[in-house]
Amino acid sequence: MASSAVPYENSIKRFLTLVVPCFAVSQGLAYAASAGDYKQLGRLAAFAILLQWVVFFLHASGLVFGNERTERYYDLTGSLTFLLTSAWSSTFVPSAARSERQKIVTTLLQVWALRLGSFLFSRIASHGGVDSRFTAIKPSLLRFFGAWTLQGVWVFITALPVLSLNQAVDKKPLDVVDYVGVLLWGTGFLFEVTADLQKTFFLQGSNKKFIDTGLWSLSRHPNYFGEILLWIGVAMISSNGMKAWSSQAISSWVSPLFVALLLIFISGIPMLEKASDAKWGNQKNYKLYKEITPVLIPIVGRKGSAPF
Repeated sequence: MASSAVPYENSIKRFLTLVVPCFAVSQGLAYAASAGDYKQLGRLAAFAILLQWVVFFLHASGLVFGNERTERYYDLTGSLTFLLTSAWSSTFVPSAARSERQKIVTTLLQVWALRLGSFLFSRIASHGGVDSRFTAIKPSLLRFFGAWTLQGVWVFITALPVLSLNQAVDKKPLDVVDYVGVLLWGTGFLFEVTADLQKTFFLQGSNKKFIDTGLWSLSRHPNYFGEILLWIGVAMISSNGMKAWSSQAISSWVSPLFVALLLIFISGIPMLEKASDAKWGNQKNYKLYKEITPVLIPIVGRKGSAPF
């Protein structure tokens, strides 16, 4: 009896070790980014995580309907969460009182979420609903659950500039900072979309090597460069509508910093570089490509084995 209780207790501890920090971080950021009633952002933070849990338990886990564990709707659920949280935040201020800045950042977020969600869903559908990122963690129900929980935190932190601004009373007219922010978002969005399309068409051909054409000749990860750049643009616009150096304005910049750290050091560049090295690391043309092509920032970025 005691031996069977130990794995159960360990599972509970691992569950709490995962869930408690996720809620603590998201609620703490909600408090810091609140421009009025903390409960509004606090509810959004909880909703972002709970929605992932609903999809996980009802479908992805296979616990309810007996299907195999699947990540088919993982990215689509993330995009849906972006759309729902931003739409919910738009109700914080009466529509007649919403500023142009609030409308702009909400639209930019939703356009990005719709595009990325549809792209990622079509990609995983073409691969039979299998995403290699989950190969190692899917056999463990708790680790798989953790990936869905973390997605909720990712959504909330990334969307935080928009959610926070939508809660504020923004009466400041648009100025040059906003226009620069829109330009950065547009440039980043164009980079991301173009890079994704170029790689999609490349993989549909008869090519058996790595992509080194188009934007991929300027950067080894141009889509990630675009992703980071567009969130810098969103943070710039959002923080410009808040009181300078306030906790709300400062917390807006957590979003692009978080996105950059995630892509550069955790789930983006390291994983893809490792996979590419394993696949083409012995080829001279691949070694040359790494030597002459920046890792992240096009043209002027660091090359070779630099992290970014």
